[in-house]
Amino acid sequence: MRVLVLDEKFQTLGSISLFASLIWVPRYTKLGYFELHTATSYFPLLKQGTYIYRNDRENLGMIDDVQYAQTDTGSKTCYAKGNFAEALLADRVISKTLNLTGKIEDAMRSTVTQFAINPANNEPVENLILGESAGLEYQFDAQVTGKNLSEWLYDVGNTVEISHRVLFDYLNDTLKFEVWQGKDRTDNQEENSWAIFSNAFCNIKSVQYEKNTSSYKNYAHVAGEGEGSNRTVIEVDARKILNGKKEKRREIWVDARDLQRQDSNGNAISDTAYRALLRNRGVEKLQEYPMIETVNSDIDANANLIYRKDFDVGDLCTYINTEIGVETEKRITEIMEVYEGGAETISVTFGTDEIETVEQLIKREVN
Repeated sequence: MRVLVLDEKFQTLGSISLFASLIWVPRYTKLGYFELHTATSYFPLLKQGTYIYRNDRENLGMIDDVQYAQTDTGSKTCYAKGNFAEALLADRVISKTLNLTGKIEDAMRSTVTQFAINPANNEPVENLILGESAGLEYQFDAQVTGKNLSEWLYDVGNTVEISHRVLFDYLNDTLKFEVWQGKDRTDNQEENSWAIFSNAFCNIKSVQYEKNTSSYKNYAHVAGEGEGSNRTVIEVDARKILNGKKEKRREIWVDARDLQRQDSNGNAISDTAYRALLRNRGVEKLQEYPMIETVNSDIDANANLIYRKDFDVGDLCTYINTEIGVETEKRITEIMEVYEGGAETISVTFGTDEIETVEQLIKREVN
């Protein structure tokens, strides 16, 4: 593995051959990040740099925070931190009303093109291009305006468990935007090799399990335009079937008065199309009140599953722990790679983590 520091034009400024630790964290449902702790002799290079690149990964780290410190005893430390290149989209806003219908992937690609690759009244994100389409068939109807582009992409993708990424091509100095979905590696399919994480298979070294339903909601009343009894209100039922019965209702009210009965050209849309917009808003809002079920485990890299060959971030896997009676199918939402002292540690998060609950509580107060 070579760690290179690049400038804003993706030109190599230098390499870092020694470091105390490197933390590299690709994520599926939100921005990934990195931390590099190294000798203070590299501080001028990191301070000058814009990006961190590893020659064994397609992720590109954006240097957001560089620090140098010296204690009164003379001990010196230096580090650089930041998110991956998907964060470039966090600097863009969907500045006009869009009425989107059809495939979610097509809508995500066209919106990035309109506001980041070829914006009408803004500079493009440098060297950003569209990658190949994944051909995902998920459909939706949505109206959006004023949203942060990065947050919107994650919010929309999370409704159907797809994601997006910005991959770096070092030889061509290009950033490719792609919509993608991890592989199904559960033991009830035959298309891909299975990835079963289990104490019985000795491929997990630790476990932390949590199930939290305190903020969970599964039924939305979505109110659009109109006043009093003339206001358009629809219901979105996202209850799961448990033991042959639907869950009890856990309701929220969604004020969607901002959704308009006309498209961006001022033409009226049908009642059916408008109700589809309201339904999509309800689905998105319910994503802010998830049932938290998380499994965090350190993975034995020398066991029967090889990282990035047999499993990767985004993959849907089977997790079995016989000691605590947990058997579940969860998507890998985060993989933390830690390189320290010549050793590599891999920690895997299955499912939605509790940090998102805190973020949604903040959103709820704002809304």
